[in-house]
Order: sequence, then C-alpha cells, then structure tokens
Amino acid sequence: MALLSEVFGVSSKPILSYVERDDVDTRFRDALASDKQIIVYGSSKQGKTALVSKYLPYKENILVSLTPKTAVLDIYQTILSISGIRLKAGSSQKSSTETSAGFSAKVKAIIPIFGGGEVGSKGEVTAGSDKEQDFEEIPINLELPQHVSELLRKVHSKKWVILENFHYLDDVTQKQFAFDLRAFQELGVRFVILGVWREKNRMAQFNGDLLDRVVEIPVEPWIQSDFRRVAERGADILKIAFADELLNAAIEASFSSIGVFQELLKGISAEAGIGATAGSTIAISDLSLLTHTIANKASDYSARHQRALEAIAAGHPSGGPKGDLPPLYLPYYLVRVVLEGGFDGIANGMRRSDIHDRIKQIHHRGDDVRASDMSNLLGGLGNLQSVKSISPPIIDYDSQKRVLQVVDSTFYFFIKNSDTREILEGIQNPLNAR
Repeated sequence: MALLSEVFGVSSKPILSYVERDDVDTRFRDALASDKQIIVYGSSKQGKTALVSKYLPYKENILVSLTPKTAVLDIYQTILSISGIRLKAGSSQKSSTETSAGFSAKVKAIIPIFGGGEVGSKGEVTAGSDKEQDFEEIPINLELPQHVSELLRKVHSKKWVILENFHYLDDVTQKQFAFDLRAFQELGVRFVILGVWREKNRMAQFNGDLLDRVVEIPVEPWIQSDFRRVAERGADILKIAFADELLNAAIEASFSSIGVFQELLKGISAEAGIGATAGSTIAISDLSLLTHTIANKASDYSARHQRALEAIAAGHPSGGPKGDLPPLYLPYYLVRVVLEGGFDGIANGMRRSDIHDRIKQIHHRGDDVRASDMSNLLGGLGNLQSVKSISPPIIDYDSQKRVLQVVDSTFYFFIKNSDTREILEGIQNPLNAR
C-alpha cells in the first residue's frame, strides 16, 4: 500500500508517479557514462531533483546544499568532510563565508591511512579486523582543485558531487567555481549541478572552456502525454481512475508545470477522500474537486508570490535623484509591467525592448530611463532576489535571448488565478513614500 503523499505532489523524496522521458532520462544516463560534468537546469518544481536522485541516490553520493552565503571554500570543505577527511585550520587569515571564524584556505587535512581499513558507504573509514586505523596529516590549499581531488583519491572516493541550488550563489562565486569546474573535469572529479534558470550555456558564460566539458540537460518542456503518463502511473498505484474531462482540465490548469500538476492531482485525490491505495478501483470525475483544489493552491501560492513581488518592487532605487526629481525606482516599475501584462504578457517571456518601452510610458521620469539602466535592472535581478531571500527566484533574465522569463513554475498558476490589479494596488508606490 502506498500513501497519497508518496504518489502525487512535490517532495524532496522520490515520488512513485515518476515517469521517464526519452529526451531527458536517456540523455542524463548517457552523460553519467561520459567523462563530462553535468548541469541540470529549468524552472523550479519541474523535476530536476527527481531526475538526479533517480540515477544518483543522494545518500550514496556527496550532496552539497548551497545557500546565498556559501563560498567556494565552503563547498570544498563540505565535500572533504562528507568524504571522511578532517580539516585543521592553518595560520592564514583568509576565511570563507559560512565556515567557522578564521577558517583558512591553507589547512591541514587529516586523512586515514587505509591498511586493512575500508571506506564506508557514507565516506567514513572503518578499521580492519586486526589493525588499528592510522591517520596522516597533509598540508593543502583548499583553493586549488588539484589538492582537493588528490585528497579524494587518497580516500578512494569515486562518488559524484551533487550541488543543489547552484542559482543561490552570486555571480562572483559562480564564476570562480566555473573555472575550478574545468580543472575538476580534467582531474576526474565529477559534479552534477542543479540550478533554477532557463538559459543555455549559463556556466559557459563564466568560462568558455566549459563548452565541450559539460553536458547541459534542461528538464523542460513537459508535453501533454507526459502529464497523462504521470497521472496514469499514480492512479494505477492508488487504484483510482481519473475521468478524461477532469484530467484534461487539470493539465490545462497546470500551465506546463509538472509540479503544479502533481499538486493538483494530490489535491483532487484528497478531496475525493483518497489517502492511500484503495481496496478497489475508485472513479474520480467530479470537476468541483479540481475547482476546490485550484482555489486552495491559488491561496497557497498567492502569499509567497505577493511577498516576493513586494520585495522586488522595494529594491534599490536605482538611477539616483536628478536635481529635485526622485530616483528611478526601476524595480517597482518592472513589477508594474509584469502585473499589468498579466499571464498573457509573461507566458512566453517579455522582451527587453518591450519592457523598456512599457516602463518609459508609465515612468515618472520616462525620458531618463536609458538602455544602461535596463541592463543594470535586468542583469541584477538574480542578486536582488537573493538579497531579498526570494527562494527560489521567480523571474530571471536570459541575456542571450534578451528575454525576461519566469523560473518559478508556480508563478504562472498564481498570476492566472489572481486579481493582478488588486495585487498591484497593494504594492507601495515608492513615490508616495517620500
């Protein structure tokens, strides 16, 4: 018997309704068999974690969960720690962000001398039955990928390193790691990087040498047949049957988001009284179950997205005052443009030129809004959302296509099922706060 929460919905654990997609799963498996680094990207709640964890169980590999405060040294310290290597700070004063005060790039690594010992499944070392475990102290520089990889070889670690939430890192840290990633590829240390963005060659923008050394795997788009297979697989496990009309309506209401679709199926099943595998097949056809579920999910998503939009709108003033005139307040005007455009305006992305034109039309200093101001605004959206603790980010700018895109798949559901005019009225106009 399976619980509803194990079959449908969004979870950090594997969901039983997972289905393989030839263009995604096959490519990922092929990438695992290559010698390249792997980048899995796409909007939030679109199956990145589900894909990776299916083929690389997190408990059997090295998982590093990143935050906006994580520095490159923090990543390497975590990798070594999980691999059973202890670090002792040296005399250098250079410190990383999240590690203890004074933690240094130049440290001493304390590693086991194996003899009769073996490395356990979690990286720890167990002594042999008739030998005591000895340890070796080695001076290293954590800033050098070669030193990190040599330590991993010494403890015979061949595990994958999985970096979750890579988008949380600021551009400086991402760029620094992009150069190290190339070195790790040559040294045989394999990484899988998961990030919330929809832009191709994101890492290669920081280091062009990565183009032939990484495999990029986008988890989008999901097509209608994929949604149906997910529903059918989960329904078989729970012994329920969704009516075609209900299923079609749920697919349409999901706006191509598998995460939203999973949550709708979970909500519909719960509304029908399904909490686990049924004793015999139960038909579910009442469209009101979907109506109630949509209302509940809209309420859930609304609170988060309204707060996120308010935080973005209250971002740095930008542009500075001009004589007696107030600053440009471009983040506020960007939020206005997004909300006034509604679902239709953002569904396929917003071109930079259109955003610029719309802002100039409604701006209190329209003639002063320059192209360079738009570059700073759109290029800084990732950092602004990070500073405002908007996690995951909801929008991102694709500098190659020059398009603003939604990267939180639940945002489509939110903006389609909300009164955008009412939301905009609830966001403070910074001109009125002066």
